[in-house]
Amino acid sequence: MAVDHTTVALSFRIRERLREAGQDRFLGIRLPGAWDPISLLDDPAAHGVLASYERPDRGRALVAVGACELVPAPPGGLHAARPAVRRLLGHELATDAPELRPRLLAAAAFRSDHTPAAPWDGFGAGALLLPRLLFIRDRGVTGVVLAPGAGEGELQQLLAALERPPRRSTAARPLTVLSGVDRARWLTSVATIASEVRDGLYEKAVLATSIELGGEGPVDVGAALTRLRHDYPHCHLFSFTAGDATFLGASPELLVALDHGAVNALGLAGSARRGTTEAEDEQLGRELLESAKNRIEHETVVRAIREGLAELTSALRAPNQPRLRRLRNIQHLATEIAGRARPGVDVLDLVQRLHPTPAVCGWPTDAARRVIAAHETFDRGWYAGPIGWLDAAGEGEFAVGLRAALVRGERAWLFAGNGIMGDSDPAAELAEVELKFSPLAEALGAPPRGG
Repeated sequence: MAVDHTTVALSFRIRERLREAGQDRFLGIRLPGAWDPISLLDDPAAHGVLASYERPDRGRALVAVGACELVPAPPGGLHAARPAVRRLLGHELATDAPELRPRLLAAAAFRSDHTPAAPWDGFGAGALLLPRLLFIRDRGVTGVVLAPGAGEGELQQLLAALERPPRRSTAARPLTVLSGVDRARWLTSVATIASEVRDGLYEKAVLATSIELGGEGPVDVGAALTRLRHDYPHCHLFSFTAGDATFLGASPELLVALDHGAVNALGLAGSARRGTTEAEDEQLGRELLESAKNRIEHETVVRAIREGLAELTSALRAPNQPRLRRLRNIQHLATEIAGRARPGVDVLDLVQRLHPTPAVCGWPTDAARRVIAAHETFDRGWYAGPIGWLDAAGEGEFAVGLRAALVRGERAWLFAGNGIMGDSDPAAELAEVELKFSPLAEALGAPPRGG
């Protein structure tokens, strides 16, 4: 869209609204639909983007530019940051639409007592970000929320970028695998864990691993997000930058959402590859639905989520049978769980009660954590932790930080994991975990297999 009288009129309107609102309020301003917040993610670093959260299939996006304040998550987890949340979101709001309200973008490590080790330097136990400018597309409304102290000038600098259509190219610089899965160690660990499950020491443990990629120049985060948006539109796309590193991904798994009292969570466990033909795809889906191993694993996850939500919700319900959730390269067993939040319950209460689910840790949780510590040789960091947003009313949405990578300069670290049960086959688990590297490997420009 060319810069014309529309832009001039918008600039005048922004200036008038800022004068009316004053410096101590949040200000939510509608923008013409042609201004697409996704354009800022073409080159996040150039536009000052520090975090983003998208639901492409629902036309929703939050893009945070600049930091009004960045609060480290307390060691106890995000729920322990409530005083900071109230302080950060406590200013009055003048807005053009209810969708244009201030929100914090937040994320936390898999372990609330996380002390970062390489390559997670600078990420800590988690963070809550109050953006200076929060660009929003939600329920057909496009606009921006200016935090107290944000000025017209910094907004105007970004409007030109928003006038351009989103980048459609999915090209990425080629990367190579610098360090792949230690297959021998993985096979041994899976066999050991499966044996311990059969012996009744615990019900399930989630074993994760990591690979390292590298290339000739800096990894193009914008191109990776474009590719993920195109290939995985039904996932939760996210990015969060700390210093010179960005954690990004396309998670298929909702942890929990709270919207006008409605609570929604997703049990996601049990996986199979997609078929190369429609007939093979249907056959693989039927086998997944009929697999005793995968059904038991899935039911463990659903049971734990229901138990976690029971005291915080009413009218809790979940289907008795899972459905197939099909993504580009993989299909999962999925069960949607819904209820109503009890009075006084906010989204951080729900996150605290559910994280970590057996889908990313195991069951019972304490036993599974000990298994993870004994078998994993890398720092999970924010991988498999909660990542999402919340508002002043205590509503929000958090995904599980899966199908994810940490990018720093010319290198990227990818993470994936599997739930190990008593009848898990080590070779099959190896094939599955390498399949789960595909979304980020392909988006970043590397071969899809983890070896």
